Amino acid sequence: MALRLPQRALTTAVAACSFWSVLTAPLFAADNPTAETRDVILMLDNGPLRLRLNVAIAGKSPGAARHASIDRLMKNLDTNGDGKLSREEAQRSPLFREKQRAAANEFIKSIGADLTLSRKSIEQTIERFGGETVVYRQNTTTSDSDGEVFRMLDADKNGTVDEREMFDAVDLLLAKDTDDDECVTLDECVPPPAEPVNAVTPLARPAAPSASVAELLRDTHQTLLPAQLIQKYDKDRNRKLSAEELNWSQERIASCDADKDGQLSLKELANLQNSSVDADLLIDVVRTNGQPMLKLAQQSAAARADGDRYPDLITLNLPNATVTFSTREVDPFETSMTIALRTFNELDQDANGYLDKDETMSRERFGRGLFDQIDADGDGKIFGEEMKEFIRARGEPAATTCQVMVYDDGAGFFSALDSNGDRRISMREMRYADKTLAMMQRDQDAGLGEKEPARRYRIEFSRGIFNPFGASERQIERMMNQPAVVATRPRPVGPIWFQRWDRNNDGDITWREFLGPRDAFEQLDADGDDLIDPKEAAAASGLAKTSTVPEPQRPD
Repeated sequence: MALRLPQRALTTAVAACSFWSVLTAPLFAADNPTAETRDVILMLDNGPLRLRLNVAIAGKSPGAARHASIDRLMKNLDTNGDGKLSREEAQRSPLFREKQRAAANEFIKSIGADLTLSRKSIEQTIERFGGETVVYRQNTTTSDSDGEVFRMLDADKNGTVDEREMFDAVDLLLAKDTDDDECVTLDECVPPPAEPVNAVTPLARPAAPSASVAELLRDTHQTLLPAQLIQKYDKDRNRKLSAEELNWSQERIASCDADKDGQLSLKELANLQNSSVDADLLIDVVRTNGQPMLKLAQQSAAARADGDRYPDLITLNLPNATVTFSTREVDPFETSMTIALRTFNELDQDANGYLDKDETMSRERFGRGLFDQIDADGDGKIFGEEMKEFIRARGEPAATTCQVMVYDDGAGFFSALDSNGDRRISMREMRYADKTLAMMQRDQDAGLGEKEPARRYRIEFSRGIFNPFGASERQIERMMNQPAVVATRPRPVGPIWFQRWDRNNDGDITWREFLGPRDAFEQLDADGDDLIDPKEAAAASGLAKTSTVPEPQRPD
């Protein structure tokens, strides 16, 4: 049977196969004492920020979630219950499957070799596939894109955004709304790359990776961290860090200052976990029972800027930086499966519903024994069900990890305008753009310079995803079943009709979205700002029962 399915059927099939729903738990992650605690340092330019991350996956620590997945695997494969896997039992899983060679099998039997897999060796295999339970990565490309946002706002190109340009920002932003959804994304703000001038197109250079191992975020248990702190912050080059160099109080470094000389040596910096934290975060990368995925347990030096208005979004203002924390709700199986099935359909050139080795030759990973791992029955063909089985098996170890991604947003022109952190600038946010930009000024000079605002960083937490067949990060981003704009969107509010009519899900209804007459829109728009917000909608629904304003009818 051919694998090519309509998108709706594909989504339904993927959702029905979800293998990880058993990880649900009734409690928020860090309310559970088994959550894994990580002490980390965010290496800001003006001094390190000390964070405590209490990480969980559906109420369990990532390590406990991984052990639970191994228990399920053993229960499924160990048919005789002896606590280990025979060669035949192991072959049932793509994790341990190898190409069967009859002659080799006979030879192994003749010498009496023991090919059973112990519990320990199985755990080692899962650790190899899953990697670290908490992974730190960074993406600094958004800083470059943010510079393009400034240059867009600086219409006269004099290096500052003046009062007139701030006032005109709404028109400049609306002009960038290429998909006409009354919201502007960062991609829309950034101009496309210029077309090559020469008729002959040069050989394409490999694109720079958008994400890499984190240098901005360091775990305090890392052996090299003290030396890295010295290298970044030791201005007088005496191989020690003073309170001034760290931008910490003298009282704060005293907890690590064993010799009481008022400075921290390499040895003393190894005890940074004894110092006070700037923010203590509770994170669960799986939402359970509608509970928040992110909470702030404690803060000391930083002032909270978001006012707890949005779920799973925390913004802290520091003297010279603004740091936003958010979560992304991801179904790792669905995302990996979608990528895999699209890859399957791309490679299935003759559309016969299976892949042979000739069709997979273009993908390097298939040449490393991967074809035989997926081909469960060894018939030289990979069918859709075999592909699904492989993704289920290989994806679960990755699903027991927490991905911590650090974004350097530069001066943060886009993220400041995007006040609710949903990675879009809505109509309401555009209309307040002039006030937002004015608030970013920090010096007494007229206008807003490109380097004037406090630097902005984002730290996003999500569940790990198995990257099948080398899919690019942009592919994975596009295929997230719940992208960032959903993960940080305000909670649904207002009447049901309001939620349905708000087609771009930005929390307001514009005249274009309204499905009634103009006079009804104006009556509902109590403050006359050409936007109907949830409170106005709720008030109108109440008025409808007393007759003055007809409640909008549900659209067909």
